[in-house]
Amino acid sequence: MLSRDLHIVLMILYEAGASRVPASQVAWTSDMAPALNRALNMQYIVHREGRSERLFSLTESGYIAIGRQPPAYMSISRTMRAFFRIGGGSTE
Repeated sequence: MLSRDLHIVLMILYEAGASRVPASQVAWTSDMAPALNRALNMQYIVHREGRSERLFSLTESGYIAIGRQPPAYMSISRTMRAFFRIGGGSTE
């Protein structure tokens, strides 16, 4: 069960587009910083630096945490990583 503030942070990103959303288009307020940090630490949200600003995206875990179905490409990506052992799998 998610805390209310964490759920709100995830839903705001989901409603803003969920993937590669520029920081300026996300309606987070400064009092949401602790919940946002928790979402990043728990890997419900990831961020990348875009050309002009930071871009935020929900992860597969983030979608599941708010009870939404992750996009199909996330499952395909996870399968490919597992198949090729990308991201820390052993090569023994």
